[in-house]
This record gives sequence, structure tokens and C-alpha cells, in this order.
Amino acid sequence: MKINELAKTHFTLSEVSGYCVALFMVSIYFSTALAIALSAVLALLWAASGQYKHLANTLKNCPVALWSLLLFACFLVGSYHGDAPRSDAVAMLKKYRELLFIPMLLPFLTTEHNRQWAWNAFIIASVVTLVGSQLMNMGLFCVNLQCLPYFKSYITHGIVMAFFAFFVTHKAFDSRGLVQMLYSAILLLCMYNLFFVSQGRTGQLIFIALMPLFAMQRFSKKGLLLSVLVMAIFLGGFIGFSDKAVRIKEGVASAKAHLHSDSAQGEYSMGERFTFWAVSAKLIAKKPIFGHGTGNFAKAFQDMSGRAANNPHNEFFLIGVQLGAVGLLFYVGFLGSQLVYAKTLPEHDKWLAQGVLVTLIMTSLFNSPLLDHTEGHWFTMMIALCFAARTQGGRVDSLLVA
Repeated sequence: MKINELAKTHFTLSEVSGYCVALFMVSIYFSTALAIALSAVLALLWAASGQYKHLANTLKNCPVALWSLLLFACFLVGSYHGDAPRSDAVAMLKKYRELLFIPMLLPFLTTEHNRQWAWNAFIIASVVTLVGSQLMNMGLFCVNLQCLPYFKSYITHGIVMAFFAFFVTHKAFDSRGLVQMLYSAILLLCMYNLFFVSQGRTGQLIFIALMPLFAMQRFSKKGLLLSVLVMAIFLGGFIGFSDKAVRIKEGVASAKAHLHSDSAQGEYSMGERFTFWAVSAKLIAKKPIFGHGTGNFAKAFQDMSGRAANNPHNEFFLIGVQLGAVGLLFYVGFLGSQLVYAKTLPEHDKWLAQGVLVTLIMTSLFNSPLLDHTEGHWFTMMIALCFAARTQGGRVDSLLVA
């Protein structure tokens, strides 16, 4: 009797954890406080269900989770060297706690039922974000004082919309009839939103990178060349004739201004980013092996440049300054493990995992996604969701609503 009751308890915990993961996915898009609360609940469920006993097996089955833990361990060790205030080191360590989510979430996503809930939550959250953005752009409602057309920042919005466009493109390619028309319409709406509503450069660049990836995954060489040609024509027309290309033109102008030493630029301008990167490179050269320590970027940057900056808007430079070549090695290893082990996934999961990886790399070039709350939560959630299929061999097609 006790054995049956114990089995029933574990089944209940599995069910509850699946629903919590789905809610966690949705909360990432809309509520920072709820995402933090649900991550704590999931951590408690992870402990209560005894998943810590199987951690070694989880890491063996999914090396990506192992690399995420090793990267977090680097930040932990880095918090004990350098001259940053202890409070700054701890604060930075907390920001990178998302790296722990991958091994924590994987056990909850090994069943087809739980993965189905998570993928459906992804679709629902993405559609609500897309439609909500369009309605906000029309002035029908607002979620911030400036009445801007996105729930979080324009950078975050662009990232999730670009990947959703990639996801929908795969669905449109695999569907037929009215369903294909529906997915195609959603794809066009995503493109319109990315280039004519939110206008975030990061999202636009990610979309530009993901479309050739899609072509490589699904077409022959001729199809790939044709897709690149179509994308080039679209971008040429957009930049040349649309007044909505102002963000791209501002980026080019900002870069030119930087080359001419014009310092009157905003924090998020390309010229200012070049300044961040140049100073960061000098800081890395100063302490190339182990870096300046976790949480010490702001102090080291100010000591060298006389200016204040919390991060260089580049994940590679941020990790390099804090953890040196050792930290960069583990971050590249984390990225590389996704590239290598995505090939072991079922086909559709592999394609989506590759899309997440390209999105993460592109974002890391111009922002610090693991440092930022929403992006960090979103990326680790999506990585766990894609690689959870590795041990079960589940197909994405069987997980999605029709």
C-alpha cells in the first residue's frame, strides 16, 4: 500500500511540475515577479521529487546541462577573486543563476505530456505577445508609461519574435491547406512586427540570421541561394525605401560617428557599444587568464575609462573581463556543446535547438543575454525544452497544437 501511495505521490509531483514549467514559460514573457516565484517553486519541486539524486545521470545524458553548471561554477569561483565589493560579486552571481535552470528543468521535461504543455505555453505566450504588440501599436491599450508596443524591452521583444518567426516558418513548411495559410499569416505578421512596429535591431539581425539557417535545414543548395537572394532583395527594399528603417540607419550613423570620435551618443548606440568593447578588450588584456573577478566589470571599467557602465552589451566581453580566457573557454564550450549535441536530437528538435543557438550567439554579440533577467530565463528555458527530447526521442510535431 505504501509503495502505491509513493508512486501516486511521484506521479502527482510530475504532473504539478509539468504545469509549473508551462506557467513558468508564460511568466517569462509577461511578469518578472511571477517568473522568479515560479523558479523558486520549481526548485522546491526538484528537491521534493528527489531529482538531485539523479543529477549525475542528467548531466551524463545532456552534456549541455553539464557545461551550464561548469560555467556557473566559473562565476562562483570568480566571486572569490578580484577587488569587487562582496555585494557586487553576489549580485552578479545571482544574475547568472539561470544557468542552473537547465539541469533543474530537464527532469520535468522528459515526458511527452510535460513537453507538450511547455511547447503549447510557448506558442500561446508568443501569439499573445505578437497580437498584444500590434494592438498596443494601434493605441488600443498600454502596459507602460510611454505606451510602447511591447510587454518588456524592445530588445527582448525582438529576440522572442525573431525566434517565433523561425518556429512558425518550420510549421508553415510542414503544414498544408488552411493550417499552412494560418502559419504563413502569422509569419508575415511577425515580419511586419519586427521591421515596422518594434524596430529593434537585435531582433531584425536575428531574423536575418535565422532565415538562411531555415533554408539550410530544409532546402537544397539552390533553395538556400534563392532564400538568400529573396532576403537580400527584401532588406535592400526595406532599407532603401522604408521610413521604418530608421533604427538601422541610426546604427550605421552611430558607428560612423564613433569612427570620427563623436562621443555624443546614447548608451545603446552602436558607437557607444564600440567604446564599451574597446575598453573591455583592454581590460581582458590586462588580466587575460582569470579576469578581474565576478561582479567587477563596473569597477574595472570605471577605473580604466573614468566612465560608468554596468555591462559592455556583449556577453563574450562581459565574461572575458570578469573570468578571463578561462571563463570564455567555458562559455564557448557551453555554446559548442549545443552545436554538437543538437545533432543527436530528433530532426525537428535539432532544427529548433540550432535556431535557439543562433539566436543566443547573435544576441551575445550585441547584448548580455545571460545577465539580463528575461533573456536569461528565456534562453535557458528554451535550451532545456529542446534538449529534453534527447533521451526520449520525442518529435516536436507530436507536441504542438494543430
